[in-house]
Order: sequence, then C-alpha cells, then structure tokens
Amino acid sequence: MTIRRGQTWGEPGSLAPGAPLIDRDADLVPSVADRLEEGGPSDRGRPEVGLLGGDLHRTLGSPQHTADELRSGEGMRFPVDLVEVTLHPIEGGSVQWWFCAHLIAVEGRSRPFESPTYVAMNGNYLGELDLGPRAHPGDGLVDVTEGRLPRKDRRAARRRYATGTHLPHPALRTRRVGADEVTFDRPMSVRLDGGSARQVTALELRCMPDALTVVV
Repeated sequence: MTIRRGQTWGEPGSLAPGAPLIDRDADLVPSVADRLEEGGPSDRGRPEVGLLGGDLHRTLGSPQHTADELRSGEGMRFPVDLVEVTLHPIEGGSVQWWFCAHLIAVEGRSRPFESPTYVAMNGNYLGELDLGPRAHPGDGLVDVTEGRLPRKDRRAARRRYATGTHLPHPALRTRRVGADEVTFDRPMSVRLDGGSARQVTALELRCMPDALTVVV
C-alpha cells in the first residue's frame, strides 16, 4: 500500500531465505531483473532484497546491520517503489530498464545543474548530495528537478546540495509525478542508480508503487 501522510511505514522482520543481499544501488535491479521482466509482483509475491549500503539504504536510515542480522529478523521490511524507464539512445530504438534510487541526465560531463540537467529521485540521496529532499521511496511518486543554474549561483548551490536547501530556486523546475516524459534539445548523458552512462535524446518514466520489499 502506498504510504500516506502520518501512516506507519515498514515493520520488523527477517529477509526471506535466498533473497539477494547487495551493498550498492546499481546492483539492486539486476538482482531482481528476471522477476521484473515477468511483470513484477505476482502470485509469488513481490521481489525481495536485503540492503547493506548505497543511496537507497541511506534514505532508509543507514541502519548498520550485518547479513546475518537481516536473515535473523533484526532488520526492518519496507515496501519500496521502483521506477520503470524507457530510454531513447542516440543510435535509435529504445531500451527499457528500472531504477531504485535515482536517474540523472546531464549535457556533457558537467556537474548537476551547471549544464542542462534532469534528475529523477526515488530517494533523497545521490552520493553525498541530497537532490531529492522531499522524495520518499514508498509514496508512488518520483521527484523530478530540471534546469540549469546561472553561473553566479552555482558555488552557493554546491554548498547546499548536501542538505537539500538548493531548492527551491527560480532556475530549477520541480514536480512530483507518477509518470513523466521528456525530449532533450541535445543528447544527454544518463545514468541510472550510478551505473554506466548512455547518450539519449528522450526518456519516459513511470513509478511502480510497492514493486519490491527492501530489508535493512
């Protein structure tokens, strides 16, 4: 059930036997990709993953549990959204994938928002940067920020990324959406969950509420 304001989220419990344990966001989707390609949650229940690190783990409070502790029931179980993405590479065609924590698209190799930038956050953090200060990985929404900062504002913004106080800013457009699509004026370098970059001309995304169970 998608989380509502004031509602309790998550419950104590153990990681299911055989469920994968990972310590970085880029490994989460590959660990459950076969289930997602079958159509997501089914009569076998939603996919389940134990997290020991990464940006989604930090959004969930960075609990310092060992693998054995998660298996024995000392962790917390959360229903977590995934985001389905269709990428349109510069070479043509389309590629479908998913992300659990974040998607970032920038022009060239610049820092976020120092050239045209599109960021979609399912959690709060991208490394040390709090680029999704209002994002929640269980609310059925994706937090999107796009735009380019004027040169005079970039130094101050870099200092504020760690606390999420770079927002609001008149040069950056934000929205909380269940789905989104964008066509870029120029090819953009896109990364999902910190994975390999790919040059794209457009993308669509759709939030998949409660797509998996995460145990931390």
